Amino acid sequence: MKNSFQITILCCNYTNLAEREDLASLLGKIEIKRYPCSGHIEITDILRAFKEGAKAVMVAGCSKGTCHNQKGSERAEKRVLGAKKILEEIGIEPERVEMFYVSRLDSGDFVEKAKAFYQRVLSLELKERAQ
Repeated sequence: MKNSFQITILCCNYTNLAEREDLASLLGKIEIKRYPCSGHIEITDILRAFKEGAKAVMVAGCSKGTCHNQKGSERAEKRVLGAKKILEEIGIEPERVEMFYVSRLDSGDFVEKAKAFYQRVLSLELKERAQ
């Protein structure tokens, strides 16, 4: 399942997915950037990840109602929507960035979401190469 393209994960420090050592073995080339809260992730952080070579960006925040900072995940989701609009305007598929809500205690759900996201990005990559 390893990819030949980079996926960047921008995640809340309170989610335990950043502790998952097996993410690289599952997804291949990934970069994990931790933030004090997903609410601190800005649209520019998402766009910078693409500029630095990412083919896709996952933003991971705490599940709704469990954010340590109360509304951080909701702020992050709004910024992801803003980034999607900008990507579409510049000709990049908005499906290459996604917001995921992750349990602070169980990262298994995230791994399943990451695999599905990887498959979606792989489809986009194969489609792009075929053109």
